Amino acid sequence: MTSADVSRSRPPHAVAKSVLRAVHSLRPPVSSRQFWLVQAGVLLVAFTDEVVLDFKDVRLPFGIPSAAITALLLIPVIYAALNFGVRGGVGTALWATALLVPDWVFLAHMTRTNMWVEIGNLAILNGVAIVVGQRVEREGHARRRAEEALRDSAAAETRYRALFEEQHAPVLVTDAAGAVTEANAAATSLLGDDLPGRLLSDLVATSVTAVLAGTVRRLSVGDRVFVPKARTLDVGTGERLVQIVLVDATEEERRAREQQAYAAHLVTVEEDERRRLAEDLHDDSLQTLTYLVRMLELLNDDPRLPPELVARVRRNGELAEGVVDVLGTVIHGLRPPVLDDFGVVAALRQLVAEVRARHGISVRLRVSGDQVRLSAQSELTAYRVAQEALSNVVRHSQASHTWVDLKFGEQVLLTVTDDGCGIPESNIASASSGGHLGLTGMRERTNLVGGSLEVCAHKPHGTVVRATLPATHALLT
Repeated sequence: MTSADVSRSRPPHAVAKSVLRAVHSLRPPVSSRQFWLVQAGVLLVAFTDEVVLDFKDVRLPFGIPSAAITALLLIPVIYAALNFGVRGGVGTALWATALLVPDWVFLAHMTRTNMWVEIGNLAILNGVAIVVGQRVEREGHARRRAEEALRDSAAAETRYRALFEEQHAPVLVTDAAGAVTEANAAATSLLGDDLPGRLLSDLVATSVTAVLAGTVRRLSVGDRVFVPKARTLDVGTGERLVQIVLVDATEEERRAREQQAYAAHLVTVEEDERRRLAEDLHDDSLQTLTYLVRMLELLNDDPRLPPELVARVRRNGELAEGVVDVLGTVIHGLRPPVLDDFGVVAALRQLVAEVRARHGISVRLRVSGDQVRLSAQSELTAYRVAQEALSNVVRHSQASHTWVDLKFGEQVLLTVTDDGCGIPESNIASASSGGHLGLTGMRERTNLVGGSLEVCAHKPHGTVVRATLPATHALLT
């Protein structure tokens, strides 16, 4: 659709409003005293042209044609356009035209050539008024927009500065090299005065690059702990600045340490209770049951035993011997003596053999690397993780094959993999949030010794439990 079609489609009242707005935009600035002084100048030039030159028949010196006097009107017209824009320029040009036209109508001696010269002069006069006025208005609009932008920028700078200084968290602004360019009051209170110009690495022992990369999780400043949050700032000059906010995590860190200490205490209490219970069962109940089994065997071999009691004594002896085996298994699960005596490798071999024998699952232990004795806590953690993982395999996975891999290196990597039905994603998610007690217990144990635990699906089916633990360097002999 063309502009003409659009104009025809607009209602008459809309067209009338547009015309009125256009006319109003050209209304001369009649309230300005300066504008009327310009019009007086136009009147003076017109009076000189019509009265002095025409009626008095005065000639200009040096043979200058009288029509040239009209060119003098360019001075007030341009002046009005420069000061008042299109409104002033066009109004002044129209005023000059209105004053000069009677000269053409009532003076019969004006030749055709002079007539066209005057018309040309007035056309130039009005054209100059429009062109110069529009140019002035465009420059005025641009200047006002620039001034508004400067005011907005100044207001934004004021708001930013207020937020920057009132921020409770320490805030630093550095250049790409890590030199501090700005610091708020909280940062100055934390790190000292005269921060601008100093390197971030000298203040908090880390570089801007590391903070931007997100590799710095915590920063210690004195007895306080902070989490650094960094982002780049584009200042519009091609220079890149970095804003670093230090979020105080001291209280969070303190609570985490307390929780970790409490968890470690619970694990210690649990293991001590396991050890005490295992020792009590072994030294008291197991020994008593073993003695009972021996007595029943002797009684069964006694020729004086009535024949009708032989079968009953034999059954009771077998029952007591079964209880001894079960109690031995319970004691071994509570605290296997082989773990303390021979280390985690021997304990895992025994654990794998028991699971294989009792549940008929194909379980294979694979050990690689130079075997080392870990700390007592690390060996116990590795054993408990493997024990819990194999217990989950037996109870839930319906697996046919299970592999327990123990790899020694700079760290010790324990991996339990099965080909069962796999662990539901909801259980993995709940383990991460503390909702699955078995997996959560494994994770807490590994965290307490400075390790980590990962639980994920095994392709095409099954589950992988992977624990990473710190290692010592004393070779086994």
